[in-house]
Amino acid sequence: MPLISLHKAHVALAVFALQFCCANRLSAQSVPSDFNDALVMGGWSGPVGVTWDANERMYVWEKRGRVWIVENGVRLAAPLLNIDQEVGNWGDHGMLGFALDPNFTSNGYVYVMYAVDRHHLVYFGTGSYDPFVTDGNAAAIVRITRYTAIAPAHNTVDVNSRLVIFGETIQTGAAITFNTHGAGSLVFGEDGTLLASMGEGASAVGADVGSSSDSYYAQALADGIIRPEENVGALRAQMVNSHSGKVLRLDPATGNGVPSNPWYDASAPRAPRSRVWALGLRNPYRMRLQPGTGSTDPSLGQPGTLYIGDVGWSTWEELNVCYEGGMNFGWPLYEGMEASSYATMISENKDVPNPLYDGINCTLPYLRFQDLLVQDKPTHSNDHPNPCNASVQIPNSIPKFFHARPAIDWKHGNQSRCGGFVGNTAVTYDLDVGGSPVPGPRFGGYAPMAGPSTSELVLPAGYENSSFHGDYAAGFIRRFVFNASNDPVSVHDFASGLGAVNFIGADPDGCIVYIKYNSTEVRRICYTLAVNLPPVAVATQSVLYGPGPLSVNFTGSGSSDPENGTMSYLWNFGDGTPNSTAADPPAHVFSAPAGVPTLYTVTFTVTDNQGHSTMRTLLVSVNNTPPNVAITSFANNAQYPVGTDTTFQLTASVTDLEHTPAQLSYAWVTTLHHNTHEHPGPTVTSAASSTVLSGEGCDGNTYFYDVTLTVTDAAGLEQDGYQEPVATLHCDRTHGHHPCEQRCWPRTAQRELRCHGLL
Repeated sequence: MPLISLHKAHVALAVFALQFCCANRLSAQSVPSDFNDALVMGGWSGPVGVTWDANERMYVWEKRGRVWIVENGVRLAAPLLNIDQEVGNWGDHGMLGFALDPNFTSNGYVYVMYAVDRHHLVYFGTGSYDPFVTDGNAAAIVRITRYTAIAPAHNTVDVNSRLVIFGETIQTGAAITFNTHGAGSLVFGEDGTLLASMGEGASAVGADVGSSSDSYYAQALADGIIRPEENVGALRAQMVNSHSGKVLRLDPATGNGVPSNPWYDASAPRAPRSRVWALGLRNPYRMRLQPGTGSTDPSLGQPGTLYIGDVGWSTWEELNVCYEGGMNFGWPLYEGMEASSYATMISENKDVPNPLYDGINCTLPYLRFQDLLVQDKPTHSNDHPNPCNASVQIPNSIPKFFHARPAIDWKHGNQSRCGGFVGNTAVTYDLDVGGSPVPGPRFGGYAPMAGPSTSELVLPAGYENSSFHGDYAAGFIRRFVFNASNDPVSVHDFASGLGAVNFIGADPDGCIVYIKYNSTEVRRICYTLAVNLPPVAVATQSVLYGPGPLSVNFTGSGSSDPENGTMSYLWNFGDGTPNSTAADPPAHVFSAPAGVPTLYTVTFTVTDNQGHSTMRTLLVSVNNTPPNVAITSFANNAQYPVGTDTTFQLTASVTDLEHTPAQLSYAWVTTLHHNTHEHPGPTVTSAASSTVLSGEGCDGNTYFYDVTLTVTDAAGLEQDGYQEPVATLHCDRTHGHHPCEQRCWPRTAQRELRCHGLL
C-alpha cells in the first residue's frame, strides 16, 4: 500500500490543451496494420459510455450525471439530461448506465441508471432538502429512471416526464453499502425488455459475509435498503430474492419483472425474484447484448445473448456469456473457474428453509449457500444432496444451481484460461499451452470490459464470429471467437496500450468505439479498407501565455490522413484577423489593452479530399500568468489510517497576479490508485472542501491516493497542485485472516514510497 510522490506542478491552458497533447501520444497505442485508432472527441468530464440513435447522433454520458448529444461533430451547448444533484458521484459510483429506447426517435424515451446521492435519497421533497448538499460514503441505492425528450428535436428532456421504474423508494433499489460494486450497464433485449447489471454492493476490502466493519451495512439495515436476511455481504449475489449481484430483466414501461423471467411471481411483480434474470456476479460493470441472438417476443424469455465483463476479487477476472435465464456465475463461492475462499465460509441462506428441518434429526433450519451451488459438470442432475441426509436431493422447487463458468478468465498478472472436463471433473487449460481447447495468448488484467460483436462491425475476412472485449487496467482490447453454441473457440491479440478502457461499443460506421477514461476521450478503431476516416488534426503552439503583444508560432503539419489523401488547413486566430490556410502559418501576434488579461480561442481545422474535417482548439492568454497553487491542509506523503474512512480537509493557498479570488475557479479531484489502474473521484468546485478516503490496505495489493487541485483564472490559465495522503505503515486489521503490517522502501527514481501488505 503505497506512498506517492510529489508530482511536479505544470501549467496548461484549460481543457482544450488536452486534445492536441493526446494526439501526440498515439504512438504508444498498437492496433493491427489494417486498422486505425483515432480520436472522435475529447474534453469530457468522467465519460462512461457512448451510443447513437437511428439518425446517427452521438450520445455521451458522464459519471457525474449528464448526457450530451454530438451532432455533425459538434457537441450541443446544453446537455440532453443533467441530474448532477441526484446522482451519487463518489467512489466508483455515479450514472454508469444509459440506454435509448429502441423507438427513441418516435417516443423520445431515455433510461438512466445511477447511484442516488444519500442526501437526495433521504431528504428530496422535504424541507430539509438542499440541492447543493451531497452525501457520499454512506448507504444508498441504485435507481433506474426514464425521461422523455421533447419532440421533434429531442435535444433536451422534459424534466416533468421523470418516471422512476426501479428504486422509487429507499427500500426498493439495489443496495450500495461500499464505495464500489453498484450500477453497471443498461441494454435493451431484442424482445424490448430492459436488462440491467448490478454489483453485489458488498465490501471490496476483504471477505464480506455480513456485518463487515468496512461496509455501511448497519445504516442499510436501519433504512430498509437491505432486509436482515440480506446482511450476508457478497453472498447477496447468490440470493434469488435480492437485486444485488444480478442481471435484472424489466418491463421498461413499469419496471416490473417480466413474466418469462425464471422466478417471476405474478403476485409480486416488483419483487427481486420476479426481476432476476441471472445471478452470481460481483461487479458486472460492462455488459453488452449480441444482436441477432434473441426473439422479438418477450413471452419466450429470449432477449439475446449477453457478454458480461465481471470485475474479479483477488485473483481472477471473468468474461461471462449469458445465453439463457437462471444462469449462476458463481460469485462469491467461485472466482474465475474455481472455488474461492468464500466456499469455506459456510453461511445460511435465510431465504431458503431446509425442508428436512425438524430440530431433532435435522438441526439445520436453513440451507447453506454452499448446498445450493456446485461446480459445473457435463450433465446437470442430482448433485444437490440435503446436508441433513445425503440420500435426499434438495427439491426442484428450491432454486439450485451448477456454476456457469466463465468463457475465459484471466489473472492479476499474466495467465489466461478456458475450462473443460476430464470425465465429470471440471478442469482448466492455459490458453497458450499446447492442447488447449481454446488457443490464445497469455495475458492478464484487473477489470474486464465486455464489448461488441461481428454483426455490429465492419471487419476484414477472417474476423467472423468475433467479439471484442477489453480490460480497464491492462488497457487492451482482444478478439474472442465463439461458435454457435456460445462456446469460445479462440482468443487473439487485437489492440494494446490504449489506456484506461472503461467502455467498448460500436458506431454507425461499423468501427469499434472505446472510451479512454484517463484522457476523457471517445476514440474509435476502424478497418481502414472499409471506412473513409477523417484526418487526424495535430496542433501545437510555441507559447501559451505572456505579455502583449504576444507572438505565437502555430504548427499543424503533424496532422495526417489515414488514407494518405491530400489535406487542406484553416487557422482561425479568434482575434478578427484574417485566417491562414498554411499548415504552419507565420508567427501570429496577439494584442490586448495594456494590463488587461485577454483570452483568445484559436481554431485549427483539417479537411481531407473526401470532405471529412477534424477540428482542434487552442487557447492563448495575453497579459496573463497562471495562478500559484499550494495545497495547505495536509502535507505531501501524509498518512491515512487503514481500515476506516477518514475525512481530509481540502484547503489551499492560491494567488494570482492578475485576478481577484472571485475570478478564479477551482476543481478538486481525489483519485484512488489500485495496482495498475485508477478510480478518479468526482470534481469538487468550491475553494475549500473535504474528501473522504476509504482505508484500503493490508491485502497484498498496492493502493494510494492523490489529491489534485486545478485553479483556472478568468483568462483561461490553470495551475495544478498535488498532495498525496498515504497509508499508515502499520495496521492491526485482520480482514478475517491474519494481522498484517506494512513495510516500505524508497523508489527514488519516482520520488515515492511503495508499501506492500503482508498477510
